[in-house]
Amino acid sequence: MLKEDNLISYGKTIKLDSKDKKILELINNHARLSIAQISRKTGIQRDSVLYRIKKMEKQKVIRFFHTVLNPSILGYPIYTFVNFVLHNLTEEKERSFLGFLKAYPEVVYVAKTTGKWDFTINIAAKNLKHFDEVITKIRMKFSKIIKDYETASIIQEYKYDYMVGLV
Repeated sequence: MLKEDNLISYGKTIKLDSKDKKILELINNHARLSIAQISRKTGIQRDSVLYRIKKMEKQKVIRFFHTVLNPSILGYPIYTFVNFVLHNLTEEKERSFLGFLKAYPEVVYVAKTTGKWDFTINIAAKNLKHFDEVITKIRMKFSKIIKDYETASIIQEYKYDYMVGLV
């Protein structure tokens, strides 16, 4: 297994109390709130809110703060998942494959998966021709290790959840 910078890390399970959960729910729904606003809305002292957020960041409960963009409005209406089955894989070939995908601007998501597919990526493209250019470049560069692939374009999203309701 490659030692890469992973967005999901495994390890000790963290227990959150009701105050942490209140803070996470507010941040999830309103990431631009200030510490003072979070404090007012939760009834938790400002210093405690700041301490708890920093602690959750250190524990990697909070991975990062970001904006969720609308690809279609930004000129990328083709938003497609591509699943790959790989073969003849070595650590070096996997590292090269991942490095290429992570550096490719139109590839906006990369994950190693279990089951039928080895990797899932998400490509944002301006049109079908642009999508075809991106997928063809990946397939040609890694033709020796890509055994099969399948695409699934996103037509409409109905839920985009960061799991706050589960904790």
